[in-house]
Amino acid sequence: MKSPLTRIAFVLALAALAPAASSAQDEPVQFKDNTVIPQIRTDLAGVPGKQVIANIYVVPAGNTVPRHFHHGDEFHLVLSGTWQAEVEGRPTRVLNAGDSQYVDGGRWHGGKVLGSEPLRLLGLMIVDKDKPVTEVVPAK
Repeated sequence: MKSPLTRIAFVLALAALAPAASSAQDEPVQFKDNTVIPQIRTDLAGVPGKQVIANIYVVPAGNTVPRHFHHGDEFHLVLSGTWQAEVEGRPTRVLNAGDSQYVDGGRWHGGKVLGSEPLRLLGLMIVDKDKPVTEVVPAK
C-alpha cells in the first residue's frame, strides 16, 4: 500500500466486516449538541488491547467541539463544511471538504465550525480498549 490514506481505507474496509456498535454513549456531555453516527467499533486484529472506532460527527454551524483527547491516534476527514481545527502544539488550520488531519495519541484537539453549513467529519481512532474513548480537557 502506497499512502497512509490507502492504509486507512484498507483498515476501514476490513473493520466494516465487523458489527457496528454505538459509541454515542461514550461521548462526554460537552458534545451533547453534536451528533455521533457510529460506523465501526471492533478489536484491532493482531493488536491485543486496541480497538478501531469510526464515527461520523455532525456539528451544527457555529458550534464548537471542546478540547479533548483519546488514548490513541485519530485521523479526521472533513466530508462537508468548514472546520477551524486546533491540535495541541500545532498551528490552527482551516479544513474544508476533502481535507484531513492526523492527531497523535494524547494530544488535545477540538475546534469550531465556520460558515453556515454543518460540519460532517469522519473520525477514525485506534485506541486503548481499557480506557475511556474520549476525555475532555478541563477549561483553564
